[in-house]
Amino acid sequence: MASLLFGSICVLCILSALTHTASSQKLNTVYRVCARGFFLSEQETCLPCNCKGHADSCEDITGICIECQDHTVGDFCEQCEDRYLPVFLSDGTFVCRPCACPLSLESNNFATHCDKRGNFLRCVCQEGYAGHYCERCAPGFYGNPMELGNSCKKCDCNGNSDPNLIFNECNNVTGQCLNCWGNTSGDNCERCAPGFYGDAISAKDCRECQCDKCGTASCDDRTGVCHCKPGITGHLCDRCEEGYSGFGSCMGCRRYCERCLPGFWDYSPSGCKKCDCPEENCDMHTGECLPEASNISECNIDCDACIWSLIGDIRQSNKTLDQVRNSVLNISTGAAANDRLKYYNYTAHRLQDQFLGWRNKYAVMRADTGRLEEETQKLLTDMELVAEEEETVQLLGERVDQDTLDSSTLAKMLIANLSSLNNVTEDIIRDWELYGVYQELDPQVKLLKIAEAERILGWMRNLDLSSKEPHATDESSEAHELLRRVRHFEKTLMTTQGRLSPMQEVLGRFTSKLFQAQDLINNAEDTLQQALNKYKTNQLKLQRREAQQQRLKDTYDSVNQTTVTAGVIVSEANQTVLEVEDMITNVREQHAEIDGARVLLERKTEKLSQSDRDLVLRAEDHADDLRRHAEELQYNLKGSDANGHVQKALNALNVYDNIVKNIDDANITALTALNISSSTHDVIDVLNSQLNLTRSQSNDIFTEASSLYLQQNDVESTVLDNKKYIEETNEMMESSSEKIAKIISDISAIHKDRTPKRLQLTQGVAEGTLNRSAEVLQKVTPILKRVEEWNSNMKKEAYSVAAFDRTVLSAGEAVQDLSEIVPELLSKLRVVEEKKPVNNVSTNIVKIRELIAQARSVAKKVQVSMKFNGQSSVEVRPHSNLDELKTVTSISFYIRVDPDKDPIEDRFLLYLGDKQGRKDYMGLAIKNDNLVYVYNLGGEVVEIPLGSKPVSSWPPVFNLVKVERLGRHGKLFLTVPSQDSTAEQKFIQKGEADGIDSLFDLDPKDNVFIVGGVPPDVKLPPALTLAPFVGCIELEALNSDVISLYNFKQLHKMDVVESMPCPRHKLAFSQSRVTSYLFDGSGYALVNNFERRGKLGIVTRFDIEVRTVANNGILFLMVNEANFFVLELKNGFLRLMYDFGFTNGPVIMESNLAKLQINDARYHEVSVIYHHSKKIILLVDKSHIKSMENEKKPLPFSDVYIGGAPSSILLSRPELSSLVGLKGCVKGFQFQKNLFNLLEEQGTIGISSGCPEESFMSRKVYFTGDGYLGSTAKISPFQSFEGGLNFRTLQSNGLLFYHRNGLDEFSLSLENGAVVLQSKGTRVRSQKKNYNDGRSHFLVASVTNQKYELVIDDKDKQDKKKPSSSSQPDNVPKTFYYGGSPTSSIQNFTGCISYAYLSRQDRDIEPEDFQHYSENVQVSLQDCPLERPPAALHIKDSRDSSRRSPGHSRKVGRDVSSLPHGLKNNPLDVPETEAASSYLSSRPRVTRHAHHYGGFAHSRHEYTGIAGVVRDESHFSLSLKTQSAFGLIFYLADESEENFMALFLTHGRLVFTFSSAQNQVRIRSKEKYSDGQWHDIIFIRSGNIGRLIIDGLTVLEDRAPGGNISLLVQDPLFVGGVPPDQAKKNIQKMSVSGFSGCVRSLQLNGRWLTSASHSFGVTPCYEGPSEPGTYFTEEGGYVLLDDSFNFGSRLKMVIEVRPRVASGVLLHVFTGEKEYLTLYTYQNQVVVVVNNGIREFSTYVSPRQEICDGNWHKITVIRDGNMVQLDVDSEVNHVVGPVGEAAQNSSSPVFIGGAPDSMLPHSLHSRRGYTGCMRNLSVNESPVSFSKAALVSGAVGVGACPAA
Repeated sequence: MASLLFGSICVLCILSALTHTASSQKLNTVYRVCARGFFLSEQETCLPCNCKGHADSCEDITGICIECQDHTVGDFCEQCEDRYLPVFLSDGTFVCRPCACPLSLESNNFATHCDKRGNFLRCVCQEGYAGHYCERCAPGFYGNPMELGNSCKKCDCNGNSDPNLIFNECNNVTGQCLNCWGNTSGDNCERCAPGFYGDAISAKDCRECQCDKCGTASCDDRTGVCHCKPGITGHLCDRCEEGYSGFGSCMGCRRYCERCLPGFWDYSPSGCKKCDCPEENCDMHTGECLPEASNISECNIDCDACIWSLIGDIRQSNKTLDQVRNSVLNISTGAAANDRLKYYNYTAHRLQDQFLGWRNKYAVMRADTGRLEEETQKLLTDMELVAEEEETVQLLGERVDQDTLDSSTLAKMLIANLSSLNNVTEDIIRDWELYGVYQELDPQVKLLKIAEAERILGWMRNLDLSSKEPHATDESSEAHELLRRVRHFEKTLMTTQGRLSPMQEVLGRFTSKLFQAQDLINNAEDTLQQALNKYKTNQLKLQRREAQQQRLKDTYDSVNQTTVTAGVIVSEANQTVLEVEDMITNVREQHAEIDGARVLLERKTEKLSQSDRDLVLRAEDHADDLRRHAEELQYNLKGSDANGHVQKALNALNVYDNIVKNIDDANITALTALNISSSTHDVIDVLNSQLNLTRSQSNDIFTEASSLYLQQNDVESTVLDNKKYIEETNEMMESSSEKIAKIISDISAIHKDRTPKRLQLTQGVAEGTLNRSAEVLQKVTPILKRVEEWNSNMKKEAYSVAAFDRTVLSAGEAVQDLSEIVPELLSKLRVVEEKKPVNNVSTNIVKIRELIAQARSVAKKVQVSMKFNGQSSVEVRPHSNLDELKTVTSISFYIRVDPDKDPIEDRFLLYLGDKQGRKDYMGLAIKNDNLVYVYNLGGEVVEIPLGSKPVSSWPPVFNLVKVERLGRHGKLFLTVPSQDSTAEQKFIQKGEADGIDSLFDLDPKDNVFIVGGVPPDVKLPPALTLAPFVGCIELEALNSDVISLYNFKQLHKMDVVESMPCPRHKLAFSQSRVTSYLFDGSGYALVNNFERRGKLGIVTRFDIEVRTVANNGILFLMVNEANFFVLELKNGFLRLMYDFGFTNGPVIMESNLAKLQINDARYHEVSVIYHHSKKIILLVDKSHIKSMENEKKPLPFSDVYIGGAPSSILLSRPELSSLVGLKGCVKGFQFQKNLFNLLEEQGTIGISSGCPEESFMSRKVYFTGDGYLGSTAKISPFQSFEGGLNFRTLQSNGLLFYHRNGLDEFSLSLENGAVVLQSKGTRVRSQKKNYNDGRSHFLVASVTNQKYELVIDDKDKQDKKKPSSSSQPDNVPKTFYYGGSPTSSIQNFTGCISYAYLSRQDRDIEPEDFQHYSENVQVSLQDCPLERPPAALHIKDSRDSSRRSPGHSRKVGRDVSSLPHGLKNNPLDVPETEAASSYLSSRPRVTRHAHHYGGFAHSRHEYTGIAGVVRDESHFSLSLKTQSAFGLIFYLADESEENFMALFLTHGRLVFTFSSAQNQVRIRSKEKYSDGQWHDIIFIRSGNIGRLIIDGLTVLEDRAPGGNISLLVQDPLFVGGVPPDQAKKNIQKMSVSGFSGCVRSLQLNGRWLTSASHSFGVTPCYEGPSEPGTYFTEEGGYVLLDDSFNFGSRLKMVIEVRPRVASGVLLHVFTGEKEYLTLYTYQNQVVVVVNNGIREFSTYVSPRQEICDGNWHKITVIRDGNMVQLDVDSEVNHVVGPVGEAAQNSSSPVFIGGAPDSMLPHSLHSRRGYTGCMRNLSVNESPVSFSKAALVSGAVGVGACPAA
């Protein structure tokens, strides 16, 4: 211890000594201080600071700079601050300049950070700025960052902006709010919109003003006070002031006067005229001067003193009322004034803040101005240096230009040489291809080739090729031999070709039938084999069930008293069985012969009834698996249900329990049906099976009850379970008793004598069918082998003429054999189909399938996520219609990652494509911390990374991801919800595939949709071969369909216990913040017992808020037995129909009022009020629309369906059978103003939460040939353009897209089935010409500076070089059209266009939303109707016709009062407006604005309102096309025809003449113009001068003697002809009645004459060839024959028709109201209806070839007394009517092609006029000429028809 202490003292001494020494030295040291800008080093020397000139001092020793200036940072001021970049000077120093984000100025630098790599500047923008250089404001901000001193400020819309339009909240420059909602308006949505009042800023309660709209000038937006128009008064501006009138004009009221003041006359509503008298006194009516003035004051009348006193009192009262009204208004205005002052105060404070901000900015700007002046001086110095360098660069550039020009010249020469070489090569290849395909040459070409060969041979002989002479000789010999063989083969081929064509046609028909027969045979064999297997399986099951029954009996002995009770019930059931057995024994004795036929019947029944049992078993297993998964999921999700939606999803999945129950019922029913058909012994087995099933279920329940008893000792619970079991057992026993009774009834109904015969007949038919099938196979197999051998030989050219002939003859013999076998085989198969028994199982299977489909629909809408652990994956069920994904594919889903828990690595997310990853695909992955969208359309792989938001920066919540592909163009969207506000962050990245491939082709048999990971049997492409995903995913939509991970096909390593789903906040995104429900047409909501939320009372009210674009759909429906109530959409209009057992049947409320049309993609609130149990009131958007009264009855309903209903409900009544589910959005449903949450209702199926905006966009449009869609956009079709669209049509011609700029046109159209791009005269035409096949085709048209390009279906590519043009794209909106145009000469399109897109200059490429187009003319924006190509119609016709029995069309009826039963009650009949399909279009292609006249002597148009216009002068113009040498084109005259003007043809020459007061002008052309070409004619009259101008070249003029003359004529103006006996006075007879031709573009003084007052026999001018006949157009019309035909009791009428519409009146003979004969077509049936004065009778024929197949059909009607016979193409039917008195021969009017509606009988199914062509009409063997008809009314063309 002492030693330690001594040591410590020594140490202290040493330390104190050292300290003393140091202090002594310090006192003696002199410190050295360095100058400013230097620092003291360790060697005590002063060194300069290394601060790059940006700091004045630095630290000693280290030299670290102190207080860096000029925006520099770092130890040595070597770096620039954030938002600044270094600019190095010539002396090596640098200065920090503000980042050019967007301007290199302090005031306009809006980056938080920037860096420069090479020449590329990257800016990280501040909040509110966007763009590569922060050059624009982000969505939600406004301003102009490019303007000096300007910046981006947040949009201030006072919270009144539409949250669904976050990207377009305000104008990005001015800040003016663009989408105010909540009835607000103003630049900042700061006040209520016009017509509304309230507080838009604080209370946000803008309400609609109550003012009368007709009398109100404006409404105060704060108080709602009405400001009236002049002359109007009242609190609501709803009446005129005293002494004023005219309120109904809505223009204000004016003082009413009934006479003129003294000194005025001629009273009228516009005022009075001043008297023209010396004393200014005249008669107020005539204006005659009077000696004295009358005492009339302003607007007064003579009244006594009493009246005047009364008027004075009323005026005094009005003044008092006005004072009271003003006082009341002042009182109400006081409260409003307080609010207004508050608003002004708020505005003043805001302006003060803005002023302070402006003043601060001004100070900053002054400082910036000084710096700018210094920078400007430096820039001037730099510019001088740059100018010197510019001269050097310019000299170098000139040399480069010269070298480039030389290179370009050489390149052009090389290209020209290569082009010529390429053309020659293509010609050679084309010639060889033609030769290889057709194996023949044109004779002239052949001679030229031989001459060429001889010349080459001569040249070769002159060459010295002695060494190769033998070889040349051999080659020459072979060439001659080959030529000989070719010539010989040409002869043989032409001989064979004549035989081949008919043989191929016959072979094709029979091949089709053979394939059908083969399919039927294969199905029959498969069914037989399956039936046999199922029979064996059922036997084994039966044995196992018997063993199980024994085990169950042993188990019952150990159960408690409840089991004994159940045993008693079972014993009672056994007793019942014994009684049934006794009854069955008696039946067995009576029907012993049934046992002999049991085996055969059992086989047939097994074959037909068990064919679908494997489906039942699979469904049962699948249901068990789903139930197991649902229970596991329910257990693991109890703690993670954020919004209660998980439990809803699990409840929805419990639908599968119903499936299991129905499967059990199906099994019971199947066994029952089998035993009914086999024998009575099997009936006992069925009953035992049912009892076994009952015992099995009872055992399960009791076992569970016993287990609970042992575990919990809960006796009470056990008793309750046993009681429940007893009740269920009783119900099952009652059901069994009912089934036993039904079995007994069925057995009693069996006919013992008919059953064996049926079995024998069925057995014989089946054996015959199999034998004939074997014969067919024996015949078909050799033909197939020969055809394959023939085809192989043809390809290899290893054939001979003899073998070719033998093959053709052999095929002909085989086909002849088949022609005898196939019809017999088809007949046998039809017999088998007709003999098959009714199968109970089929009905249950259909029900099961409906439930499965319903369950899958529910599973698709489960909005719950799945958590992936890095090993799991989900295979989702693929899309049902892959064609919808070809053009556009869009997938959206929610994804959650947690970077803190799971580090972000490269991960796979999803994949849609084939299983091997070799074909088209699309997918999503995480790569390099970026979300990457990958897709491949057959070319190069496209990868679109979203670099603007790394995955590691995502918040640990669900983010919304959407990938979209439109043709070659792809987009990736990311939406990140904010954690502390309602704002969202949205990121977009786009890309484009190279090449021409634009379609996403998926193989229906080889495609998968996998999420999260990769199953073992799937191989991904390299771009997606990554590690599985870790995190949570919830699918949202595929295109417009809602999808879910729970609609999975397979799960792989998905452990729901360890990987619990992540809860998602459903209202985190703006599109989901408003509670709404999406209906897709398949689901519905059911509110049971709606009185739990309110009671039925005197006034009962239902409210529903709907948004939709659909035409039809159920809004809500109530049904109770025979009573129903439905509110629906029909053709876009609201329709109400209900029946509470009313005496007169259902009550219907429907109208075409504009307010009832609600399918405009906006929300509409619809209210139905039932008042005092007898009155229905309908409100739309809180406005009364319509009301209706009915018998007084209470509402007999307690449940209501919303948006749809089960099919069983809809089919329960005929009135409901046509209803369909709603496609749209429902925001809320209320009963008695109480709101229901539809997703929480137990009966809701198939709806989802939230309504995406895409659901209300119209991507498809259907054109009928008469309409078009038009809009405007910033496009440049002539310079730089890309457009694409899907189209589907059966028409060969039609305009798809059209744009016109002056005389330049750009169009995409169909021309004879080919697609044509036309631009400024350049045409690009597709190679294929069959794009009118009724299938969807996708075309892409593009225009670049080099070429025009057209691509259809990724295969048909055509292009042409674009001529050079100096025009540049402008930024002006241009008009374009789809489906047609008001100005184009191309026929409008008929068909469907969908998913169209355009390259617009002001936005990215995206599908067009046709809903927002400004011009919508006769088009449908709903789904396109399914069309069938004509070929499909013909195949169907032939198949149907082959199944008709020979006597089908020869039916005889007697004394039928109306149409035959088959015609009247045909379930396939459709309404008249939905005509059956026709091969020919109902509107042939026509020349626009042109009409055809002629064929009928007085065919013409009549125009009125012309005579007064042409009195002094006129300027007419028209275009003419005719082949007639004579004809009157134009005629206008007075009644005496002394004054007239005419244009006519004589001998092919045009004559223009007019006459007035015996002064006539006549101008005649020298040339003939009846050449069938269009000619432009202008004829002008000015006074007495006439001028005729033809085609702009020929000008003829003449004048009448004397001065100017007036043409005093009368209306009408006749064009194309005149009425009988007119114009003959001035025009020669040949020219009056002989014109036949077309006139178009008729104009008077530059204005079109379009609306004729009358039309007689005028049709459109049809293009293309024509043929003789009379054509009835779709516009309607008829021909009235003259009275030269007598119709008595005998009549024979023959006519040939070629209809273009399936329904129409052909002929109507009218003798009287109860005596007539009508011939018409209805839905391809020909019907004749006759009434002989006693009653009406009729008959009809359904021709085998449809009446609208495009061919001529001959119809004959014969009437002989009371018998009428109808013959259509040799198919005959007749009817015998009642016997009456013989009709007298009389002249009756005969109408052809239609008739006035008043004359047609009411019993006709179709009253529309006939559309199509007629010819060769004869009546009683006498031909009828329509050209001599008494009248041709409407658009009927006599003499010519458009050819088919």
